[in-house]
Amino acid sequence: MYSKVSLLILFVILLVVGKGAWNVHKKAEIARSDRDIALRYITQLETRNSEVRASLEHFKSDSGIEEEVRQKFDVALSGEEIIKIVDDDVKKGKNSEVVNKKSLWQHIVDFFIE
Repeated sequence: MYSKVSLLILFVILLVVGKGAWNVHKKAEIARSDRDIALRYITQLETRNSEVRASLEHFKSDSGIEEEVRQKFDVALSGEEIIKIVDDDVKKGKNSEVVNKKSLWQHIVDFFIE
C-alpha cells in the first residue's frame, strides 16, 4: 500500500518532531524548577525585609538606640552600675588577656611547628 521509502521518511520526520517535543518538555521542567527556586528566594527576601523594617523602626526610637548601645558597648548612665559575670574556668593573664590552657600534647606539637 505505502512504499518503504515514504514510510521511512515519515518515521524520520516523527523522530525529529518527537525529539523537539522532548527537548521542549525538558526545558519546561527546568523553567518550572527555576521558578520555584526563585519564588522561595523571594519569600525569604520578603521575610528578611520585614525583619529589617521592624528593626529599623525599633532603632528610630530613643529606647531602641539606648538598648543597642548598652548591648554592644557595656555602658551605663550616670548613677547606674554594670555587673559582669565571668566564667571561673577562664584564666586571665597580664592586662586581662585570656590565657588558654594547653595540654602536654599541644605543647609538643607547638614545639615542632614553631
